[in-house]
Amino acid sequence: MNSKVIGAMLILGSLLTVIPWFIGGDTSGMTPSEQITAILAESGAVEARSILNVFGGIFMFAGLYYLARTLKSENNLSNHFAEIGGLLLLVTLPIWVVLMGTDISAIDAAKDHGNEVGATIIASSIGLQTIGILLVVGLFSLGISLTLLRKYKGIIGILFIIASVAAFIDMVVAPDSDAIGTIGWMGMFLMTLVTGILTTLQKEN
Repeated sequence: MNSKVIGAMLILGSLLTVIPWFIGGDTSGMTPSEQITAILAESGAVEARSILNVFGGIFMFAGLYYLARTLKSENNLSNHFAEIGGLLLLVTLPIWVVLMGTDISAIDAAKDHGNEVGATIIASSIGLQTIGILLVVGLFSLGISLTLLRKYKGIIGILFIIASVAAFIDMVVAPDSDAIGTIGWMGMFLMTLVTGILTTLQKEN
């Protein structure tokens, strides 16, 4: 797959994944029962955001996987990190699709069988949120590979590493301040967008 296609996938994927976060309501910290009530109050918007997130994840994770495959070089250490990162990001894709589609399933179930059933579906999806570990480790490994190869002068790889570490701290420590989480999660998506732009502009060999 050529660099322009990979770059386009990264750009489109990161935008479709992040933009819905800014235009949607925040249900974090709510119980499943509270979440289904909030979701049903704006079911149309929630379904639209879920669909955008599903397609965004497909483009983004597939793009990152193909990007990792382009990093094969004579540097064996870099190759190992690229392979690990690419594999973890590929595994993340189906879990992401299921997780992002949970709200749609919960809405349908709540409308047909009542809010309690919808809340049960949301509660059962909580375990899938461990997808964050796969995403963080995958991008961290990809960042190391990019840094070792000094791809884009090594800057992008270092920023991927910093963002991944910040996101990991946010997951494990859960600090009171949202600053670390914002730097981590938004940083990873922003760097994916920037990588997509740079990959698109890259000349084919």
